[in-house]
Amino acid sequence: MAFTDFEGESPIMLNLMTVLAEGGHHIVNELPFPAWVFGVAIFAIFMFLLLATLSLRSVSQRHESPSTDVEHHGGSAGHGSGH
Repeated sequence: MAFTDFEGESPIMLNLMTVLAEGGHHIVNELPFPAWVFGVAIFAIFMFLLLATLSLRSVSQRHESPSTDVEHHGGSAGHGSGH
Protein backbone atom coordinates (compact mmCIF):
# COMPACT_ATOMS: atom_id res chain seq x y z
CA MET A 1 0.00 0.00 0.00
CA ALA A 2 1.91 3.01 -1.26
CA PHE A 3 0.93 6.64 -0.78
CA THR A 4 0.94 7.52 -4.46
CA ASP A 5 -2.03 8.61 -6.57
CA PHE A 6 -1.02 10.57 -9.63
CA GLU A 7 2.07 9.53 -11.59
CA GLY A 8 4.07 8.67 -8.52
CA GLU A 9 3.33 11.92 -6.64
CA SER A 10 2.45 11.83 -2.96
CA PRO A 11 -0.87 13.34 -1.74
CA ILE A 12 1.05 16.08 0.08
CA MET A 13 2.83 17.07 -3.13
CA LEU A 14 -0.46 17.09 -5.01
CA ASN A 15 -2.01 19.37 -2.37
CA LEU A 16 0.99 21.71 -2.57
CA MET A 17 0.79 21.82 -6.37
CA THR A 18 -2.94 22.57 -6.18
CA VAL A 19 -2.37 25.47 -3.79
CA LEU A 20 0.45 26.86 -5.90
CA ALA A 21 -1.53 26.45 -9.14
CA GLU A 22 -4.39 28.57 -7.82
CA GLY A 23 -2.13 31.60 -7.72
CA GLY A 24 -3.15 35.10 -6.73
CA HIS A 25 -4.23 36.16 -3.30
CA HIS A 26 -7.57 35.92 -1.64
CA ILE A 27 -8.98 38.65 0.56
CA VAL A 28 -10.20 37.03 3.73
CA ASN A 29 -11.60 40.11 5.51
CA GLU A 30 -12.04 43.35 3.66
CA LEU A 31 -11.27 46.55 5.49
CA PRO A 32 -14.21 48.88 6.10
CA PHE A 33 -12.15 51.84 4.79
CA PRO A 34 -9.20 52.21 2.43
CA ALA A 35 -5.81 51.64 4.08
CA TRP A 36 -4.78 55.32 3.87
CA VAL A 37 -7.78 56.32 6.05
CA PHE A 38 -6.38 54.26 8.92
CA GLY A 39 -3.00 55.99 8.56
CA VAL A 40 -4.56 59.46 8.59
CA ALA A 41 -6.74 58.58 11.59
CA ILE A 42 -3.80 57.26 13.63
CA PHE A 43 -1.73 60.32 12.69
CA ALA A 44 -4.56 62.61 13.87
CA ILE A 45 -4.84 60.69 17.15
CA PHE A 46 -1.09 61.01 17.77
CA MET A 47 -1.20 64.74 17.00
CA PHE A 48 -4.05 65.15 19.50
CA LEU A 49 -2.05 63.28 22.14
CA LEU A 50 1.00 65.46 21.38
CA LEU A 51 -1.11 68.59 21.78
CA ALA A 52 -2.50 67.33 25.10
CA THR A 53 1.00 66.50 26.34
CA LEU A 54 2.39 69.89 25.36
CA SER A 55 -0.53 71.73 26.92
CA LEU A 56 0.11 70.06 30.29
CA ARG A 57 3.90 70.34 30.37
CA SER A 58 4.04 73.33 32.73
CA VAL A 59 1.36 72.27 35.22
CA SER A 60 3.94 71.31 37.83
CA GLN A 61 5.47 74.79 37.66
CA ARG A 62 2.17 76.61 38.23
CA HIS A 63 1.67 75.42 41.80
CA GLU A 64 3.79 76.18 44.81
CA SER A 65 5.57 73.24 46.30
CA PRO A 66 4.30 72.27 49.76
CA SER A 67 6.21 73.83 52.61
CA THR A 68 8.43 71.73 54.80
CA ASP A 69 7.47 73.44 58.05
CA VAL A 70 6.76 71.12 60.96
CA GLU A 71 4.10 73.32 62.55
CA HIS A 72 1.15 72.97 60.22
CA HIS A 73 -1.78 72.66 62.61
CA GLY A 74 -1.36 75.43 65.08
CA GLY A 75 1.37 75.74 67.62
CA SER A 76 4.04 73.50 68.97
CA ALA A 77 1.69 70.99 70.61
CA GLY A 78 1.72 68.37 67.92
CA HIS A 79 2.86 64.91 67.14
CA GLY A 80 6.48 65.34 68.05
CA SER A 81 6.29 67.37 71.25
CA GLY A 82 7.42 65.17 74.14
CA HIS A 83 4.69 62.65 74.86
